[in-house]
Amino acid sequence: MTEPEQALEHARRQAAAMRKGGAYGESEAELGMRAEEGAGTKLYEWALIEPDLSEVRSTRAVGRPFTALKRLLVRLLAQYNGQILAQQTRFNVTVASRLAALEARIEELERRGDR
Repeated sequence: MTEPEQALEHARRQAAAMRKGGAYGESEAELGMRAEEGAGTKLYEWALIEPDLSEVRSTRAVGRPFTALKRLLVRLLAQYNGQILAQQTRFNVTVASRLAALEARIEELERRGDR
């Protein structure tokens, strides 16, 4: 086996053979559902952009003037940043939704292939 595709297929065949022999305590469907629930929830959490403006500060020794300048810039650019964040969040949520749909489609195709 020199190709990654061959190694992956070989590992899947071995896992399927072990699963049929009862090597795993839980079914693949149960494991997949639990993994997807956690991963999907986290994916949607990451898709939403909610910056914490209280984190705008400076870590320099004389940081007060820099912090004030940063907060002024955040305030002046609030509308622009809000529009950019809204567009990015919409994109992220759309990608996460499409990814969830593709994963569901792959599962359905794999179920059909196992018959």
